[in-house]
Amino acid sequence: MESKDVSIWTRLAYVVPCHRKVSRCFHINGKPMPICARCSSILIGYLWLPIFLLLPFSMPWWLGFLLQVPMLIDGLTQLVRFRESTNTLRCVTGLLSGIGMSILVTHFIFLLLGDIL
Repeated sequence: MESKDVSIWTRLAYVVPCHRKVSRCFHINGKPMPICARCSSILIGYLWLPIFLLLPFSMPWWLGFLLQVPMLIDGLTQLVRFRESTNTLRCVTGLLSGIGMSILVTHFIFLLLGDIL
């Protein structure tokens, strides 16, 4: 495939550190996406960051940590070969993790702004 045939989105996807296993990627029209289901969902969860910044109240920081737990459990149980995860479960746990990271980032942004202002 020539470089002019590759979209800018595909090129940007290769910046994301991901294992890119085809069996763990979503497929569109029979072609695997350039990043796995979990990483795709984490990135979608990051889209909540501006929403959390605009809310008139702040989310508790511990909720951000709590939302990391499902992905940790899913990833670790799969790593030790206790079970094999599915793309649906990877998608859900990745989305929760991305939202949780957005909560943590907004919390620290507000902390830094509070110290500066």
